[in-house]
Amino acid sequence: MQFLLNILMYFAVGFLEMFMATQRTYWISKGRSRAAALLVFFESFVAMFVIYQVATNLNNNFLLIAVYSLGNAIGTYVNLEKVPF
Repeated sequence: MQFLLNILMYFAVGFLEMFMATQRTYWISKGRSRAAALLVFFESFVAMFVIYQVATNLNNNFLLIAVYSLGNAIGTYVNLEKVPF
């Protein structure tokens, strides 16, 4: 059960991180530098959380990294295709 929760958490965090990264890029292109800078703060926090989790739990990481990467891909897709700009 704990492993399933970890899978869901890594997917959600990957989704969130790439959603924020794509949004940041959009805001930069529109000249919204303050909003982009604030988003980078949260983006960095999420990235450091992931790095810490992977570094401290070196066993069974391939599946978690794959799920995290899938979350990244879907987060980017959703922000680019589904969020109206």
